[in-house]
Amino acid sequence: MKKLFSTISILAIITQLTSCTTSDATLTFEDEQTNAIRAHFDDYANANLEGMMARWSDELTVLTNDGAVGLSEVKEVIPLHHMLFSEIYFTSPHSDEDDFYAETTTYPDGKTWTKTWYKWHAIGNFTSNKVTNLGMIGFRWEDGKIVEENHFGDSAAFNAELMAYQATIEE
Repeated sequence: MKKLFSTISILAIITQLTSCTTSDATLTFEDEQTNAIRAHFDDYANANLEGMMARWSDELTVLTNDGAVGLSEVKEVIPLHHMLFSEIYFTSPHSDEDDFYAETTTYPDGKTWTKTWYKWHAIGNFTSNKVTNLGMIGFRWEDGKIVEENHFGDSAAFNAELMAYQATIEE
């Protein structure tokens, strides 16, 4: 009887915790913001900075492992990525045959975030290294524009390619 009571109590606690964490948040997969981020990824892969600019707010802040940058710095980084790497594309973190994951959540406080999980693929133009990196980006929306991006990923391949490029300049 004690075992049954303990099991029921644990299940009740788990149910309560689960229901509290999801109350009043709305999760979508085929909405305007999620589809805009899919297009944003396509624009990045195709070096279409103008397409990306159409979605960014002038007050954009991008947070990475290396710090925070604004829109003017981001506009310089995208062309740099394409100078350093070619054949850039995205897949699912679990399968190179599937698309990356994207979903949008609107929280009770009114904030809307589109989150993506992906594997980034490219070939280094200066090292010829074939690169794959797991990553995640959260995009926060205000008034139909991206105002904040939080990037999670490993920058080692980017830094190695940048160093290889710099070595060619110094020669």
